[in-house]
Amino acid sequence: MKKKIPISVVIPTLGGKRLEKTLNYLSKSTVFPSEILIVLPKQVKLKLNKIGTIKKNIKLIYTNKKNQVLQRIEGFKKTKMKIVVQMDDDILVSKNCLQKLYLRIKNNDKIAIAPSFFPNKRVSKIYIKPNTRFLKLYHWLINSNKGFDPGTIALSGFNYGDEDRLHGEREQEWLPGAMIMHKKKNLILNNFYPYNFKKCYCEDLLHSLLLRNKNIKLFKNYETKIREISSGSIIDKNNFISTLKAFKSEFIIRYYIVSKFKFSKIRFLIYYLIYFIRILIRHSK
Repeated sequence: MKKKIPISVVIPTLGGKRLEKTLNYLSKSTVFPSEILIVLPKQVKLKLNKIGTIKKNIKLIYTNKKNQVLQRIEGFKKTKMKIVVQMDDDILVSKNCLQKLYLRIKNNDKIAIAPSFFPNKRVSKIYIKPNTRFLKLYHWLINSNKGFDPGTIALSGFNYGDEDRLHGEREQEWLPGAMIMHKKKNLILNNFYPYNFKKCYCEDLLHSLLLRNKNIKLFKNYETKIREISSGSIIDKNNFISTLKAFKSEFIIRYYIVSKFKFSKIRFLIYYLIYFIRILIRHSK
């Protein structure tokens, strides 16, 4: 029989088949969370079928508003355990993920920790170590002499991924919001997201900066892994208008972050100018 560990898992969602798949993978973990809080807008009806043996640990929570950040915060407020995991509804966890993260954080009060995160999309060359003069110039423009710097936030406010390792862990300047384990006393319980977009773009970047302002150190553990079911890209090659709307929303929130945390607005504008050119090129093909 699997061991139950004293953690609460909070999953904001709108329901759908991907949630069921996420829960099914969670049920195959080497340990069970003590509770799983699924947070839904009150107008959403949810039926769960093939989710393994964790069904008895699941509690449904309903909110008045449909918003990822607000739903997650409402779930945070209702957790009973001293360790809390935030998790997206389209994430597939490796079997040892919960157990290893729990063992790392249980005796450390001022950290948050996340597994390695592999998005379900082909990563653009812009987001990996540059191997051409143009790409090296691009990273210099958005981050000065540091250039490409995995796990950090560039001077432009662009957040570099860091999934290039297999062992150990490393302190980061930001963590992907797909899955993070916290101490409950360190949670941010106010609505920190200032806009009501259809999707909460860059919320993980903003959340990470606010956690660091509370002197919480952020770590990534490379021996635990999660995968994403759906793509996180804003570029929809089949719908240019949809892409432009997403681009606008992301631009607005990242400009807010750049202004609030004193990043370089000039480098920020250079980053988004090149991003916009990439969108035009992708849609012209």
